[in-house]
Amino acid sequence: MNNQFQQDRLLEAFKNSPETSLKITTYFPIYANLFSHLIGSKCTFIETGVLNGGSLFMWRSWLGPDAEIIGIDLNREAKKWEDHGFDIYICDQGNPKELEQVLLQVGPFDVLLDDGGHQSFQQITTLCTGLKHGKDTSVIVVEDTHTSFMKEFSRHGQHSFCEYAKDATDVLTAKAHDLYAGQMPPIDNPSVLDQFRRIHSIEFYSNLIAFKLNPLAAQKPEGIVNKAPITFSQDFRYQGRDSCQVNWPNPFLDKKIRLFGGGV
Repeated sequence: MNNQFQQDRLLEAFKNSPETSLKITTYFPIYANLFSHLIGSKCTFIETGVLNGGSLFMWRSWLGPDAEIIGIDLNREAKKWEDHGFDIYICDQGNPKELEQVLLQVGPFDVLLDDGGHQSFQQITTLCTGLKHGKDTSVIVVEDTHTSFMKEFSRHGQHSFCEYAKDATDVLTAKAHDLYAGQMPPIDNPSVLDQFRRIHSIEFYSNLIAFKLNPLAAQKPEGIVNKAPITFSQDFRYQGRDSCQVNWPNPFLDKKIRLFGGGV
């Protein structure tokens, strides 16, 4: 499906929504990349943060009449959008028990898009609760992740949602732990491996992070070779230079370090 065509369709649906919606321009190609495979299907699309209701109409127009569009909001006035055919649940997304009950009622979803309160604990709660309720192949997307760096949302200290998501990539890497016995640190928190067992990939975009659930996540990494007997050329990885100067990729801190290779 042509991505540019779907971007244009989605932007048109945004502009033609009968109600107000606020989005960032760079989101539309990302939405098209992540969600366009659902167009015309009987999918379940959940969005936390209803506000003025404009995006609900946008998603329905773009995905088609068979899509079930569900809104979650703490503001009880959001229930008025049920008169327009949307399912609305009043819920505190930062309360895992409340959100759990809502997602149990909704059933397995295709998409959970978090455009709610934008506080790190709310985003983490929504992600972790959603992981238990997505379909085998589904996606949880947290948008407006720039709030991890904003003064208004800074009570999280060093433990922002973005830092949580970055550390979550280590869980994916840890799946190869048994391949390198004695080389990687010991697994001291096996519960997090179970919590993230359904995540196949984590994709970082400009101000959006997508967590993709897929049955492939259950595959255990195994080393294989294509021919026998196994013969390898001499390993030259430690024969060249042993370090380099690195401009560390932190836009908020000018940090240049000398990075060395090899073990300790």
